[in-house]
Amino acid sequence: MKGQLRIDTMYAFIVLDIDGTEGVPAMVVPGEVLGLHGPTLLPMMGADLARIDGLRAYIQRDPMLRGKKITLAKFSVRENLDVIDRTGENVG
Repeated sequence: MKGQLRIDTMYAFIVLDIDGTEGVPAMVVPGEVLGLHGPTLLPMMGADLARIDGLRAYIQRDPMLRGKKITLAKFSVRENLDVIDRTGENVG
């Protein structure tokens, strides 16, 4: 996996939903792009600005977000709340 060595900062695009609550928009990605069997939702968030720049282009042209104000937020205080350790399980 070619990700961050440690994720200390997350960036997320936030949109105001119809009921006045905030949410993170997502896009449908074909399964073969992610190595999965079927399509999946990909939330508009990431740990590096290069990914955010790529998502920004999608947000700017997505017709479902027309008429909305989308905020880019930075979250930068990491606190580990739990660890789910599945390293002892067989993968095959």
